[in-house]
Parts: sequence; C-alpha cells; structure tokens
Amino acid sequence: MKPKGIIIHHSLTKDGKSVDWDGIRKYHTSYRHNGEIVSKARFAALKAAGAKGLESPWSDIGYHAGVERVNGALTTFTGRPIDQTGAHCVGKNDHLGICIVGNFDIAPPDDELLAYFATVVAGYLCLCNLGVGDIRRHHDFAAKSCPGKQFPWERFITLVQAEVP
Repeated sequence: MKPKGIIIHHSLTKDGKSVDWDGIRKYHTSYRHNGEIVSKARFAALKAAGAKGLESPWSDIGYHAGVERVNGALTTFTGRPIDQTGAHCVGKNDHLGICIVGNFDIAPPDDELLAYFATVVAGYLCLCNLGVGDIRRHHDFAAKSCPGKQFPWERFITLVQAEVP
C-alpha cells in the first residue's frame, strides 16, 4: 500500500514516565468490551450472551508511528509497517496513522513536543512522497476531537512546512 496521506491522532491519555505506546499496543491487540480489555473467555461468554460493544483484537497497534515523552526524552515509536493498512480511522486506513501521546483536549502539547512531532510527521511526508496538504486530523473523518481541542493545528502545520524541502 502506498499511503494516501497522514492522519494525526492523540492518545487521549496523560503522557507518563513509562512507555504508553506499549499500553496502546496491548489495548489494540486485546479482546475488548465497551472499551475495557477482557479475557478471551470473558469475550466468548459476552458474545454468546449477545452483548454489544465487543471488539476483537487487531493484528498489531492500529497506528504506523507514535511520539511520546519517556522519562523526559522525546521518543518515536514504530507501529505497523508503512506499507501495511492501518486500523486507526474507519474508511481512511489507507492513510498513515500517527499518534502523539497525550490528552490535548485538556491542554496543548508543549513547544518541544509539538516541534518534535512536526519533525517526525515531516519525515514521513518525505518518505512517502506526500505534501503538507495530505495531513489531516482524525476528527476530519470521525466524530472525535482528535488530535485534541487544544492541539494548535495551524502552528503545527507551519512547523511541518518549515521541515519539508
């Protein structure tokens, strides 16, 4: 798959000192009921009882990449290979999904995190031969706030533009 664009997400979690990316991967690759991880046996019992809100595990984390601060250091994590279809935006999984860890409905990312994230996204644009106009927000396609009500979109795009040749 050649990605058709990039969709920006936030994790809606507070970035902590541990590796939140591992928790996101665990969540995506687990059985879930109404957003909570359940055992395979519990999932089967709920399914047999006709419960709603059941989600089967995905083959991997839904995103292609993520950025978070781990013990004070800004870090980039890889998810699915960029030539593999994502699982991050219904109807648009032919786009790369890139997630910035944090809840940006509550507060914007700090300047250092935003600049680092812009550099990472610019790198993926170049790698996939895409332009800045190919970057979209998750909420452009779904009833979500993603990448967050406080995410400074215009400033982010300006930072990305400064990074691409």
